[in-house]
Amino acid sequence: MLIDKVCPGCAGELVADVPAWCASCEWGLGRFDARRAPRVWGLRAADRVDHWLAFRLNRRQYDELAGRAVDERAPAGRRAGLLLVALPLALLGPACVAGGVVLTMLAGWLGVGLALVALGVALLWPHRQADPWGEWPLTPAEAPAFFALIRRVADAAGTPGPDAVALSHDVSAHMTLRGRRSLVVGLPLWGALDGPERVVLLAHEMGHFVNHDGRRHVVVRAAYHTVQTLYGGVAGSARRLVFAPLFLAVGVPLWGLFAGLLVLGGRDSQRAEDLADQVATRVGGTAAAARLLDALVTLDGLYPAMGARHLNHADPADWRTAAGQLRASTDVGLARLRSVRVDASLLVSHPPAGLRGRMVRSRPQHPPALVVDDAEWAAIDAELAPWFARLRARVRELHP
Repeated sequence: MLIDKVCPGCAGELVADVPAWCASCEWGLGRFDARRAPRVWGLRAADRVDHWLAFRLNRRQYDELAGRAVDERAPAGRRAGLLLVALPLALLGPACVAGGVVLTMLAGWLGVGLALVALGVALLWPHRQADPWGEWPLTPAEAPAFFALIRRVADAAGTPGPDAVALSHDVSAHMTLRGRRSLVVGLPLWGALDGPERVVLLAHEMGHFVNHDGRRHVVVRAAYHTVQTLYGGVAGSARRLVFAPLFLAVGVPLWGLFAGLLVLGGRDSQRAEDLADQVATRVGGTAAAARLLDALVTLDGLYPAMGARHLNHADPADWRTAAGQLRASTDVGLARLRSVRVDASLLVSHPPAGLRGRMVRSRPQHPPALVVDDAEWAAIDAELAPWFARLRARVRELHP
């Protein structure tokens, strides 16, 4: 089918995606891309609703927060609503176990009781996503300059520092807050960034230690686990048995429940990400924060770019070279808008990178509060050199 190349909204030229959209007035940007969108819900209609709803919620939240400071906590009503929905779901697993025991011991309903106990155990059983490649724990004795930088960033951000630090082979960074504060930094991403962008990256992760993300609450986590287990089991059974009525009768209501929980929790999670970006901007400066967020929409091809150019995976400078070439060859404006479209899903906890960069630029400009000199960066690169050598070996295992 031929596509009219003129935007009906502003008469500008359309971007040659399918469905097409306009980079000038953003007409058509929120339309669902059935060819590229992954099947995440097991039912294409649910994927369409998910995208439609998430795209509009993302834009609404951006309109609410753009140009102003983000509060450390979500509004009390939203937090209460999230907990109110999550609590009965979190208690479903223990209730099934207790009910099964009571039915078995007191009423003698052995079959029903055991079935309830089995369901309760399945709902309580943890989902472990094993990483066969693992992470590399790092200690202050192994990288004193790196840990000193982390402490300085935490002090500048006004947050606690991590209790544990690890390195990985991912083009990402993240923190966890289960039992102790842990920071994981992906070496490819670290190598791809310049000094000020690295400061912003660390400050963003420190911001997660104080941003009160509602989805980290133990009750909310348990509720997510329960609904994911139920929905995944029903959807999987329906696909294996080719029994669509089961999915329609049970899976669709479960999808609605899960989607409602994601709407409530996801808005708070995205607010928490915006607050972490705000902390990072205050520490590393607006210019570096905007550059980092722009980099995130270009670095998906970082590993292929390294391989195509036969660069040295053990050399941080080569990662920066590949990243620089990706940035130079990418129309960042279009990439930002594509991220707004592609990352529209209730299952995505972060705002689209394109909206994050726009959000940073909408607020008062900040100079960097923390500046690191070249000598310190050289010392940190020297300390991390053995782990970059491990990264090169891992890349050979992953991509022989």
